[in-house]
Order: sequence, then C-alpha cells, then structure tokens
Amino acid sequence: MPRPNRLAKLLACAVILASGALTACGDGSDSSGSDSSSGSDTTGAAAGTSSADALETAYKGVTAAPPTEAAAPSTGLVWVVSCGQSVETCATPANSAVEAAETAGFEGKVCDGKLNPQGWSECIRQGISAQAVGIVVIGQDCASFSAALEEAKAANIPTIGSGGNDCDVSGGEKLFAATQQQMPDMTNQEWWESMGALQADWLIGKTDGKAQVLALKFTDAIWGGWMYEGLTKELETCSGCEVVETLELGNQDVASGQLTQKFSTALLKQPSANAVAVPLDGWFFAGLAQAVKSSGRNDDLQVVGTFGEPGNMQFIAQNGGEDASVGFSAEWSGWAGVDTLIRVLDSQEPQPAGVGLQVIDADNNMPEGDARFSYNPVIDFKAAYKTAWGVS
Repeated sequence: MPRPNRLAKLLACAVILASGALTACGDGSDSSGSDSSSGSDTTGAAAGTSSADALETAYKGVTAAPPTEAAAPSTGLVWVVSCGQSVETCATPANSAVEAAETAGFEGKVCDGKLNPQGWSECIRQGISAQAVGIVVIGQDCASFSAALEEAKAANIPTIGSGGNDCDVSGGEKLFAATQQQMPDMTNQEWWESMGALQADWLIGKTDGKAQVLALKFTDAIWGGWMYEGLTKELETCSGCEVVETLELGNQDVASGQLTQKFSTALLKQPSANAVAVPLDGWFFAGLAQAVKSSGRNDDLQVVGTFGEPGNMQFIAQNGGEDASVGFSAEWSGWAGVDTLIRVLDSQEPQPAGVGLQVIDADNNMPEGDARFSYNPVIDFKAAYKTAWGVS
C-alpha cells in the first residue's frame, strides 16, 4: 500500500554537522536536503522494503536545529503550568521551562496541575493572581480549561501552549497567545503523527514485518489521536501487520490506579499480540512496566513508548518491560516554550523549535550515563537559545 502523501514529507528536515557548525536543511523541495538515497525524505520504510530499512528509518528519525533569530527577553515572573508533576513526562519540560526562564533573566515558578482540568485551570488563575508576565502551559490542549485562558487573555497575560494545541471560540479566535511549533515545515499534527509512525517502523522491523499490535491510545489530548493515527497508517504499509486491539486510556486511569488492570486484561485477551505501542513513557512508571513483566510475556513482546525520559532508559537497557521509545528532548521542549513566550513579549513571530524525534533502544541512540535524551548527532540547544537571547 503506498504511503499517504501527508506522511511522506515528515523527514524533510535533517540536521547536518559540517566543520563543527549545526545547520538545518529546508523542505523536500530544497535539493540541499532532499537526497533520496539518504532516506531523509520519508517518514517510514516504504511498503515492500525490508525490516532492516524500517529499523534504519526509526533510528535515524527526524531532527532539526533551534532558532537562531535574536530575541530580547524581558523581566518578571514566568508561570509554568505542569500537566502533572507526578509524571516525569510533565515534570521534565515544566522544570526545564523554569530553568530556561531563569537563564533568560525572568523569575520562574511551576504550578502542579495534578493531571486534571480543574488543576490546570486553578494553576492558570494562580498565575493571573501572581501577575505573571506570561504563562506557559505544558502538555495540554486548551479545550478543558478554556475559561481560565479567557481570564488570562482579559488580564493581558499571554499564554503559551507548549506541547498542547489551541482551540477555536466564536469567530475562529484562538485562546493561547501562541502554540509552540516543534519542527520547521511540519505542523504539530504531522509531528505527532510522525511519532506514531516511527513507533510502527520500529515494531515492523523488530517483528520482521509480523507485528500484532496492542495499541494504547491517549484520549485526554488531541495529540493522542494524532499519534495513534500515525501508528495505524504506518502499520497499514506492512502486509503482515495489524492492530489486534486498541485500548483507550486517560489521565484518570493513571490517577485512579486503573491503568495497570486495564492493560493486563487487554493483554490477556490478546494472546497473539507480539507488540505493544504506548503513547506516554510516564505510564511505565505508573505500573505498565511491571504489568509487562508480570504477564510472563516480557521476552516475547516488543514494547515501544514515547518521550525518551531518562528513567525509561533503565527499563530499556535492563529488559524491564519497555524495549524502545520514540525519544525527543522534553528539556528542549521546555526551553522552546519559554523562547516562544519571549518572542511573543518581544512582538515577534514565534519560531519553530527544532525538537526532533528518534527511536532509542538498548543498542541504538542510547544516551550515556544519566544524560537526558540527546540526539545523534548531538545538538546543544541550550547554547543556541542563550546565543539567540543574548545571555551567557
């Protein structure tokens, strides 16, 4: 089955290291970055190619560079709303946003949204009361806390969606002052779909084109559906692969402790499953890793997550219930949220962050020691932002 055109362009931008300089290529129409022999102009292994090709695509991923245009930081309090500090995939970008804000000369403070819309709304309102110069919302779409965003807008406090998406109100008006764009020449929807597609490529490769996938779908954010769509569309290019069951899960399943039971029940119902796709690495800490191990099928399942958090690297390296992750730098994403705010306050257009994606497993792209996820080739995004902001 031919690959959908909207996915064919997702690896159009690659990072090139030459003479010690980091540059980003253009889109697929730019001959400097569209050498088809390099594999940099496709999202996944094309239909009919080998499992080895699928794995190569997964490990290469898609990468780019941070923005280089200068932006002048202001001063004041940057209020960071974490989707939930109990989950590493929320805490890491939230804490990194505070680090970035303080590096740029602001005061930074995290408010814990505690994995629920009431918490996110309350955090935004606290930021308004604290007279923040800007509010960075980590990892959540606006629909479930739109009233609080309206209040921030009325108070002339810009809000930034970092890892989440905006929503329309009457007349098509947006509620966030800006949403962070992860990659150049790629919408955020395409970026999330690319994440799911790279999960599929890794599963296709590791099962020799015979992936029988238990797919977990995150229902609390629009990007959960986008990731699932990217996964399923890519699996359709593999004639011997299929999704045997889709298990829909949300933050409430994590908070209530139901995540593990629902997953274990689904796995028991699907004895033919040899692969699992998980949309959030944080779920492995909420009991998913132990559930895989307790199933007695740990060595028979290929399990891939997303986000590439440091703690998950231990699961992957030690055969601990997770075998791979589509990694991106959550730290970089936090810094990018602050960069977006700085540009809004500086009356500039926000710039694409350059936050790319690569699959990590025990033998490929594994960061050294306790390092946060780092790309291959390595990208010093913090130094790039400091240069752009004119700080040391």
